Amino acid sequence: MTAPTAPERAPATPGPSAGSRVLEALRSVPQYTRTSRHLNSLLRHSTPRKLWNLLLVEAEYRLRRTVVHGRPYVLIVDPTNVCNLRCPLCPTGLGQGGRKGQMMPWETFTRAIDVLAPWAYEVNLYNWGESILHPHIWDMIRYARSKNLATCMSANLNDVSNGAIEGIVDSGLENLTLSIDGATQETYARYRVRGKLDVVLENARALVEYKRKTGSRTPAIEWQFIVFRHNAHEAEAARRLAHEIGVDRFRMIPPGVPFEATNHDELRKEWFVSTGGGEGGDYDEPVKTACFYLYRSFTVNPDGGTAPCCIVSGEHNDFGRLLEQDFDQIWNNEKYRSARAQFRHGGAVTTPTVCDRCDWFEKRTPPPQWPKQLP
Repeated sequence: MTAPTAPERAPATPGPSAGSRVLEALRSVPQYTRTSRHLNSLLRHSTPRKLWNLLLVEAEYRLRRTVVHGRPYVLIVDPTNVCNLRCPLCPTGLGQGGRKGQMMPWETFTRAIDVLAPWAYEVNLYNWGESILHPHIWDMIRYARSKNLATCMSANLNDVSNGAIEGIVDSGLENLTLSIDGATQETYARYRVRGKLDVVLENARALVEYKRKTGSRTPAIEWQFIVFRHNAHEAEAARRLAHEIGVDRFRMIPPGVPFEATNHDELRKEWFVSTGGGEGGDYDEPVKTACFYLYRSFTVNPDGGTAPCCIVSGEHNDFGRLLEQDFDQIWNNEKYRSARAQFRHGGAVTTPTVCDRCDWFEKRTPPPQWPKQLP
């Protein structure tokens, strides 16, 4: 997504007005959902069973049920937690993922898909690594498609040696997110450490051209730009590059701090946009509803460990083991019931979980003060 000539450079640090404009742009769009993508999945992959399950899940979510009968309709199945970059706000990039780096075995993948495909609409084949590094990623996409699931993947696109340009299109992948946070190498590599912007843009052009050449309508390609303090001044230049290359959508999102980080204030001061009214802005206030991850989605890591959401890493935060337990044993186990109870007035929070430490969503029943040695 480059221009024939280098884009015009702006001052290295945006002033309060520039930061405020970026922050307002982030506030103007929903950050926790991609409405058009989900609607497309609904239209393409509905069955009576899936539609009924979706309505049941949404009812139980709004009623803040702790024991639920609906099944998750978004799957997050991480093919690998291995990555070729070293992004400084990512547990993988920091070497602090809390889980052995590995490729998901085929039997783990098919188990995750087979168990929930009858109720699910889409599967996100990414989380803590660069999915195109998995040697069987294209077979994984085809298998998920054969189960009537919309397929979504994210990539930094620095390495396409696994036949990625052709594989992305020929596998039938429906949605692809390209993580590109800059319009110049210096700015891009500040966060995408080890990344080469010229390589990424060349690969993006090749991908768009191959898609055009084959006449494929998929995947829908989204350029995702995480807005940091150091790159906010290049957001519009990146948007122009995205348009010039021909991706389908350009989307800005705010950064996040690693869940296990203990120096949140320092990281926010270093990375988050300054609005002039305080360091880091204020676009990470708690969502004033129950946590939707505990109802709508199910996360499976490469080793088969199941997490309550895609935000937390580390096997010590897992809620279950998919290869050792039936899904129904996990979905309403004591950890899930206790985590969901935090969003009910007077809910029975009975066991320590990673959700006790989460401040993404506004809780109605704070968890007890557990002994420090417990998660």
